[in-house]
Amino acid sequence: MSKRTFSLNLPLLTIFCLLVPVNVSAQQRPRKKIVEYGWDVPYQEFVRDNIREMEKRPFDGIIFRTRGFDHIFDTRPWKKEKLQPQLDTLTQIKWKKFTDNFLTLYAASKWNMDWFNDELWNVIVENMKLFSLAVRSGNCAGVCFDPEPYGTDPWVYPGSYKNKSFDQVCEQVRRRGRQFIIALQEHMPEIKVLSFFQLGLFSHIVDEPNPKIRQEKLLKKWMPLLPAFCIGMLEGAAPGTILIDGNESAYYYESHHNYYQAYHLIRQRAKALVPEDLRKKYNSQVQVGMALYIDQTLGKRTVQTISQFMTPEQQLKFFEHNVYYALTTSDEYVWCYSERMNWWLPVEKVKKERILPPGVEQALLSARQKYEQGKPLGYDIKNITEAARQNQQKKK
Repeated sequence: MSKRTFSLNLPLLTIFCLLVPVNVSAQQRPRKKIVEYGWDVPYQEFVRDNIREMEKRPFDGIIFRTRGFDHIFDTRPWKKEKLQPQLDTLTQIKWKKFTDNFLTLYAASKWNMDWFNDELWNVIVENMKLFSLAVRSGNCAGVCFDPEPYGTDPWVYPGSYKNKSFDQVCEQVRRRGRQFIIALQEHMPEIKVLSFFQLGLFSHIVDEPNPKIRQEKLLKKWMPLLPAFCIGMLEGAAPGTILIDGNESAYYYESHHNYYQAYHLIRQRAKALVPEDLRKKYNSQVQVGMALYIDQTLGKRTVQTISQFMTPEQQLKFFEHNVYYALTTSDEYVWCYSERMNWWLPVEKVKKERILPPGVEQALLSARQKYEQGKPLGYDIKNITEAARQNQQKKK
């Protein structure tokens, strides 16, 4: 039987059409979502009463909070009957445009939490199960976890564990991270946990192959016990649970290179901190998020920043640049943080210095439109940032 041969006389375009799936032109870019968080973080009753006005802002969701039931390391037993009024309020929120919303959990430890105290941790686990119920009641995507210790730092070593080795404490912290995520999955088996930072915070140790030197470097920096907690969360995560490294370090990025480097750090280099048997799970259930810090880019901070040496038009270009590359390099979520402004109150109720800066919404929308349409940003921010830095140096 003779062999069939593929005719080379077909037009190249015809061959290409035969090889490419017919629905490829209908595919869209991955949908990225921007959620808002800041000093204007609202309580659930404000959201319930103002959600239609809030949804006019250019976000896909918000990070908001409950009252008094918002600290992971609170060792006081939470009572459902006391939380119930807030659960009722959460169920009354009628989301429409805001599809991805998160309830906050803070890591301040002012209740003398002890990683080795099973009795206290039984209380914490039950509290987190109630918090899981709150997340479900609010029809939220998940939890926003802020590991930063505002108060007593639970992530230090040796702290109160001078009689235990670092490895012993890390093993216990990992166990607690596992308990934490399992409790949060009690009523939300496919929960999303947006942490302001996870393993991406530890870029200073991910490339160190020597375990002893790596540990020495880890102990010299901030929150050395946090990686163990993150590994525990990953270990206990159910198949549908997503852990998002929010990469708070992106607050201070000034170049598109910073965003690509951060994505590679979290997606690849940070796996050096992940046990080999969990790396496949890390690949599938950990996402890279990105952060925006409006005050930093629009010159509204009380400390000196290069954006204070830009014109208002340049500041908006700087912000648009950061939005564009945050969207480009995140897996799904970008969280937009601000301090000295308020997105939610009417102008007449906001102090003059906290009114939303002119053009900020338009810059965000412009960046999003360019990303979604596959268009380039259209300009290079390098000349603007370098000129601003030179002007800053002249003032010193």
